[in-house]
Amino acid sequence: MSVFNKETLFRVLSALVALPVLFYVLITDDFKCIPILLGSVVISLVSLYEYYMISDRGEGGRAFLKTGLFFGLLLNLAVYLLGFGKLYGYGRLLGDNSSNIIMSIIILFVAVVFAAQLFTRPLKGGTYSVAVTIFGVIFIVMFSSHLVLLKSLKDGVFYIMILIVVVMLNDTGAYFGGNFFGKHKIGFEVSPNKSWEGYFSGLLFSILGFIIANQVIMSFFSRELFTMLESVFLGIGISILANTGDLVESAVKRDGGIKDSGSIIPGHGGMWDVFDATIFSLPFFYYYLIFKGIP
Repeated sequence: MSVFNKETLFRVLSALVALPVLFYVLITDDFKCIPILLGSVVISLVSLYEYYMISDRGEGGRAFLKTGLFFGLLLNLAVYLLGFGKLYGYGRLLGDNSSNIIMSIIILFVAVVFAAQLFTRPLKGGTYSVAVTIFGVIFIVMFSSHLVLLKSLKDGVFYIMILIVVVMLNDTGAYFGGNFFGKHKIGFEVSPNKSWEGYFSGLLFSILGFIIANQVIMSFFSRELFTMLESVFLGIGISILANTGDLVESAVKRDGGIKDSGSIIPGHGGMWDVFDATIFSLPFFYYYLIFKGIP
């Protein structure tokens, strides 16, 4: 089966348009790094909206859409202040309570959702509605907002570039490897068309992509970010996490009976379709760097 079809053409063309904008948003330090906040807001809230639409069961339960989006925005703002507050003089707005503010927003969010269910909705479907609303914000928004925290680290722009490149190469390797060589299906009910050949192609691309990206940064920017052993280890780890993120979204979509989370990006589907792997990988990569001692 040829992979050079109309769908592939749309994927390539939309990527050529979107990637320069995406990389500017991710790497620029202009405007007090507000672009990275805007990027996180757009990615997380559009993905959250798509998730809420997929999970809508009508009278059987639906998310509190406006409440989820509002608190998702608040969380993004709080994470931005946590990451860049001291650098840009926002610290006085929060004092030493940045992390406590985030926890307070989450607790208030949960309380508001329960109150909304008790006083504005019938009992039927209540557990589902509350769970879907809270899970969407905790999983999609909290995970996505680590993009801002990653950027706030020393040399954060390089870490973001490595992560994005590795996730993209993992997806590319899996897509073309599966189409060219895929004969042995993995057998996941949630994604029955995935093959072992595609999986290991993505894994190989991830490892090589991490090693090459790290070496390029070392050669051209004189930054020794990772050892060769770390590059292999992290390439494998990000590949596994990226595939897990993809499977999580596939499970939600299959449960909702749809193919794509949306249609906002031609050839790719919805926002969550594009960033599912990155969203899942972000916090794990960030906390690895934190435990490594990156300031």
